[in-house]
Amino acid sequence: MIIKEQAYRAHAFLRARGVTSLKRSYIHELLAAAVGYSTYAAFQFDATWCELPFSLTGIKPDDGALEARCAALGIPADEGRLIVDALPKFQLEAGHALIRFDALIDAFDWDGGGTDASEWVWAHIVEPAHAGVAFYFEHHRELLYGLEAAARRGVPAAHLAIAKLLESEVALFGDEEERLRSQVKREGTWTSPFVGFAEIETSLLRLEHKHRHHLLAAARSGDIRALMETAERYGDPAILELTPSPTMDPMRLVAVAAEHGDDERVRYWLTIAAQEGDIGAMRELILDHGEPADQAWVWMYLSRLLGRDLSQDRFEAINEDSTLYDDDIGGPAYVGGDEGIYLDPLPANADRSARQTATQFFARINALRDCI
Repeated sequence: MIIKEQAYRAHAFLRARGVTSLKRSYIHELLAAAVGYSTYAAFQFDATWCELPFSLTGIKPDDGALEARCAALGIPADEGRLIVDALPKFQLEAGHALIRFDALIDAFDWDGGGTDASEWVWAHIVEPAHAGVAFYFEHHRELLYGLEAAARRGVPAAHLAIAKLLESEVALFGDEEERLRSQVKREGTWTSPFVGFAEIETSLLRLEHKHRHHLLAAARSGDIRALMETAERYGDPAILELTPSPTMDPMRLVAVAAEHGDDERVRYWLTIAAQEGDIGAMRELILDHGEPADQAWVWMYLSRLLGRDLSQDRFEAINEDSTLYDDDIGGPAYVGGDEGIYLDPLPANADRSARQTATQFFARINALRDCI
């Protein structure tokens, strides 16, 4: 295995350079310290090793952390200095790459932005695997088993990373997914047994079950990304029970709540979306959810501040599939868009209050935009 192999080679490398008293059991601690982790246990919770060269990661070994770990392990000072000098050279010249679980998750959604870690993982792990999971068994077997070992230890990000790794292939199991969706909607709960990579390699028919197990495990740990996916893929209502956070997409939560007939949460999440500047949410609150007149005018004034006045008609030419009509292409055109909303005027005091509230929301929206 890569982990044992790397530890063996690193130990031999250090012994050849005069570090003679070092226990083999300390090597994992030192390798983890050299990449910035206080303990090997902390490394195992956040990352794993794979077959690629360490130099691809762009990470510079952390001499300070390595020196501190040597002292904490009681390694004699003279040998500690030798380790600090030699081990980073080993990693840069012959060490294996470490992959952080979150970098692997982000790499599956990488679009040219994000972190450098996500970029190299995408380029060397994700993008070449277009042929499917067979690529990983052939080229990154140790990555698979490193992820699985972390998942067995209960690391939520490892569960989600495995689910992401298998995601592109589970679309082949649409009938099973729809069956489970109906069950979840009917019973409100679900389970999925563990399936190991060893079993997947001999029977790809179990692949969907493995994806589902790890996605559910990540969701039940409270990971919002996984909860959102279980909600949209299987109709799992668990995310609706969470306290709102900035990482939640309000309109996606509206769709989940609507599927479960939860009108109270539909309205709640529409309100959050409207406060964040979603014009469609404002329109839906006014027309479909009986907003009180003073609150409806808050949304009206906010829409005007955002340059999308809800009182104005907005019609446009569209194609039959609702895409915008293109004169250069031609063909039949249809009318799409929205009719302006009419609201009865408010009394002067209520109107002034609605304008002030809308202005406060507008300032908050601009402040959030400035932070992005």
